[in-house]
Amino acid sequence: MYFKSKKISLLILGITAIACSRLMFLFINDPEGPNLLIVMVVAVIIFFLFLVIYKVIKKYFKHQ
Repeated sequence: MYFKSKKISLLILGITAIACSRLMFLFINDPEGPNLLIVMVVAVIIFFLFLVIYKVIKKYFKHQ
């Protein structure tokens, strides 16, 4: 999926990162639930991984 606006692409990456982080902690059986700080840190890590993948794919398809 290609968006002309970079803000929309980054917003989608951010939402996806938070969703993946929450899903990852869904499988941990903790009665108190996941700590919000830990979820956000994992979401930031996932966001930057997705961002790197996005830039690599964008660069690869730009040359074709």
